[in-house]
Amino acid sequence: MIAFSSEESLVLNAIQKSIPCSRKPFDDLSFSIGIPSTEILSILRDLKEKKIVRNISGIFSGENLGFVLSLVAFKVPPHRIDHAASIISSHPGVSHNYLRNHDYNIWFTLAEEDEASFKKAVEIIAAKSFAEDYLILKNEKLLKIGVFLDIADSGETLTFENSSEKQFRKLSDIEKEAVRLLQIDMPLTEYPFDEIVKGSNIIKSPDELLSHFSSFLEKGIMRRYAAVLRHHKAGFSANAMTAWKIDEKFDEDIFRSCPDISHLYYRTTYPGRWEYPLFAMIHARTREELFSVIADLSHRSGIRDYLVLESLKEFKKSRVKYFSQDFINWKRINYD
Repeated sequence: MIAFSSEESLVLNAIQKSIPCSRKPFDDLSFSIGIPSTEILSILRDLKEKKIVRNISGIFSGENLGFVLSLVAFKVPPHRIDHAASIISSHPGVSHNYLRNHDYNIWFTLAEEDEASFKKAVEIIAAKSFAEDYLILKNEKLLKIGVFLDIADSGETLTFENSSEKQFRKLSDIEKEAVRLLQIDMPLTEYPFDEIVKGSNIIKSPDELLSHFSSFLEKGIMRRYAAVLRHHKAGFSANAMTAWKIDEKFDEDIFRSCPDISHLYYRTTYPGRWEYPLFAMIHARTREELFSVIADLSHRSGIRDYLVLESLKEFKKSRVKYFSQDFINWKRINYD
């Protein structure tokens, strides 16, 4: 198990929750956790170099930006897996792409600009991947979302409930530029947002960008501005996507209150093909801990029919760059 210093643990917990909306965010963070801003920056640079911190940027609600998102599962012949994974990962709207232990063996999340583009993208990717079958498992209801790895063993949790789901409104061109800028990996400097706006011809000042930052949070367009860690390198080496077959007596609160669950959704079912509507993403430090959490959830909920879809291989994990030119380029290359 990785051993972090007390200062590193405090910083890692804090940056997963939120980075303050200010010109000098590390000064504000220093005030809240009691570590000098220069030391915070030094710790973060070291953790980035060690690839423990994956990135620090805005975490947006794709639905509230007007995008269509879904989990997709492909059934791919074993000898085609690497080829299929490469095709899938090439789409700019794919943020997560994993090999899992099921007949539907490649699981990925896909975002597209509208329903027609989403449907066509899946069809193109499936054909080029030689997928024998696939499932589009759309989010029917969000119960819980918010990845938080408790490095400091503080007992803290991080949860964003369903309050801001699907409140889409069309964004202006300036707002889209702000989204693009807030998706840039945060420079580890005293004035990071000053650095970010230097690359824009539309938003000229950090104060203007921070005004959008605040507005996006208030409107649920951005869930938070925070760090994402590499789970394995941060000491959480076991994770699984679990799928549960539920009945009318199911108690949501048993799953919602579990601190080890980061994502909890109801998703589409297909009678005779896929009959597990409840998806829970579970993170643990060890495989033993992981299966202990799953067994406890099964015992307390009374659900005996469930699947444990472990991550056998990570093909891609990154944040979607909404409103980027990459979507247009992908269509130009792949559309007939």
